[in-house]
Amino acid sequence: MNLIFTLLSVVSIWSIAVITPGPNFFITAQTAVKHSRLAGIFIVLGTCTGTIIWSIAGYFGIAYLFIAAPWIYTSLKIAGGSYIIYLGITVIISSYKSNSEADIQQVNFQSNFVNWRKGLVTNLSNPKTAMFITSLFASVLPKEPTLFMGILIVTLMVVISLVWYSFVVFIFSSKKFSGFYNRMQKRLEGFAGIIFIAFGVKLIFDNK
Repeated sequence: MNLIFTLLSVVSIWSIAVITPGPNFFITAQTAVKHSRLAGIFIVLGTCTGTIIWSIAGYFGIAYLFIAAPWIYTSLKIAGGSYIIYLGITVIISSYKSNSEADIQQVNFQSNFVNWRKGLVTNLSNPKTAMFITSLFASVLPKEPTLFMGILIVTLMVVISLVWYSFVVFIFSSKKFSGFYNRMQKRLEGFAGIIFIAFGVKLIFDNK
């Protein structure tokens, strides 16, 4: 019963965290609508890889490392925020480039590895994820959790992320949404870039 209650607690809290829009959501949606469904899926796979890393780190209490050595947390915040700001700037710059069919086809080509890496780095750019996951585990796990419980929890978190972000990819890569995107490309990319920059600035200067 304790195991089921713990798993249900993790699933409900993590589901809310995942569906809340953030950098992972916007990079997934922007890639799916601008490039292709396949490109979006590899962003999702990169995001899920990051979830595995943060989940394992959170399970073993990386937050305690951040508390013991605050400079590590600060350094990761600055590096991660800077990367997200960089993503925002590149999106805004690309929105002002020519959008002829030939140019779009050339820009839209990205290797699967590049997309996977972009999803991974975007996810790992936010050390607050590790703090959140550690807090989640601290609030729901028993005093001496087993390795089996840890594997189940990490698996559930990855599956939830995979299902949600895959859903985002299928919605934003649909023909109907793609047609709307093509008509509003510059405005939407400019808006997405501003969102990325806002997230990056918030990450760097937020003291919480």
